Amino acid sequence: MRYIDSTRLRLPDEWLDRAAIASQAVTHGGDPNDHAAVWRELKDGLADLSNDKCWYCEVPVPRSDNAVDHFRPKGRVGDAAHEHNGYRWLAFERSNFRYACTFCNSRRKDVAGGTVGGKADRFPLLDEAQRVYVQGSLVGERPTLLDPCEFGDWRLLGCRQENGKPCAANNDAEQQERANLSIEIYHLHHEPTCKLRHSAAVQLLSDIEEAKSLFIATQSDAAQALSFKKAADRILKAIHSDSAFSGDMRFLLGGARDPDHSWVQNLLET
Repeated sequence: MRYIDSTRLRLPDEWLDRAAIASQAVTHGGDPNDHAAVWRELKDGLADLSNDKCWYCEVPVPRSDNAVDHFRPKGRVGDAAHEHNGYRWLAFERSNFRYACTFCNSRRKDVAGGTVGGKADRFPLLDEAQRVYVQGSLVGERPTLLDPCEFGDWRLLGCRQENGKPCAANNDAEQQERANLSIEIYHLHHEPTCKLRHSAAVQLLSDIEEAKSLFIATQSDAAQALSFKKAADRILKAIHSDSAFSGDMRFLLGGARDPDHSWVQNLLET
């Protein structure tokens, strides 16, 4: 996961007018899904913000296989303590849209990997007593799910270098709870995804090892500088926000910090 600045989304001509009309229809009892074409208009624009990657798992998927997810569900909310018909008033609010792949967005069971996940109607809160049931201020709601549109949330996720499985990035109890539940609900532990993530991790760790060796060599042989730069460039590309699993790769690179290799921190700050 990486931070996505959704305010950069460019809207089609007169989209706000169409959204207002659809929202008014829902206010008068209409079904949001009857106006799904309105939010689907934004799918390609949302994809552009992440280089065609799912905002939750960072896997690049053809746009036809991805969907516009409503972060706060527009229909039934499965985690609500009482019957909740959805945050219907946000059905056409662009700040509530997220670009999601099928495995993160839809409830799926991976029989081979033994995992179940997919956001569907899930939206747990850290304090369920603050749940909003009718249109009003959402300030009191504290989502448990990590949100790619909340600056800093993505830093709470990491991955295990030995197998590519996702993990919490620190030991704070609340942050661990959010990370672990997000891994389950977004199905980030989906085995085929873990295999892809592991392949990226193996390549990154190999590049880090090579770069460290070359960096030491440059201390006595200036001719190694070019080779070191090429290895560092590969690492920089892996952690760039346009690359698959870039958030996980930044987490792994962070674990390679070393007082003798200041270039690691320099890449993280680039």
